[in-house]
Amino acid sequence: MKPQFHLPLSTYPDASSFAIIDNAIGLARQNDAHLVASIPQVRIPQVHPPFPTVIDVETWRGQAERYSRDSGTSLRGHIADAISETGFEVRIHGIEVREPFVYERFSEIAKCYDLSIVEASELSRQLSETLLFGSGRPLVLFPATSVYSRVDTIAVAWDGSATAARALSSARVFIERAIKVQVISITDDKEIDEANRALLISSLKHSGLDVDDVSIQAGGETATGAIQSAALERKADLLVAGGFGHSRLREFILGGVTRELLVKAELLVLLAH
Repeated sequence: MKPQFHLPLSTYPDASSFAIIDNAIGLARQNDAHLVASIPQVRIPQVHPPFPTVIDVETWRGQAERYSRDSGTSLRGHIADAISETGFEVRIHGIEVREPFVYERFSEIAKCYDLSIVEASELSRQLSETLLFGSGRPLVLFPATSVYSRVDTIAVAWDGSATAARALSSARVFIERAIKVQVISITDDKEIDEANRALLISSLKHSGLDVDDVSIQAGGETATGAIQSAALERKADLLVAGGFGHSRLREFILGGVTRELLVKAELLVLLAH
């Protein structure tokens, strides 16, 4: 049974980049996965302003819908060009959806696939949060400047939480093909159950994996920065982390690893809630 990867592509108010398409195709091909791209035609509801306005609402509405349509056509064209000489197939799921329910529709669609692929940026943060919190499926984030390369070494951000465990389980499709796994824990951020951590490392080694035990201190860095720095220093290709380990409201108020990764991923990241 092949994995099924989902690629939600925005067409309004901003169109997704061609880079995320190229990266998603590379990721799916390496992992022998099917790739399905969701491309919406966004419909803008009719607006009846309660007061006179100089804005021609109907003209604006038509322009917005045409932009969505033209963006979708451009994205479809790039997909066709990107796979033209590879023999790889990307299924395209065309949908019609009213603003402002586009992200919720993406989230519903994502429930039917193994994971969704999104570019990490401020522009896509709301989409990423909706997918992560609403779909029940993991999210793979590509840095905006990233060009896909093979996933051979995987870093696991481990704090013993249930979300970290779910993320590790969700990453199995990548771990099965990996050469090395690094278990990274920050010892001065929160208390780590060392016995449980040792059991995880033993379990991964028993599965036949080459495992590095990486204990670090954040020092003056944020937890997100320290984890990513440790992963990059050790040449990791993918970081696996639990998403929204606290309540979503608490993450919003206090910040946290999840929210920072959604916009500042420095390497390929898999998040699971």
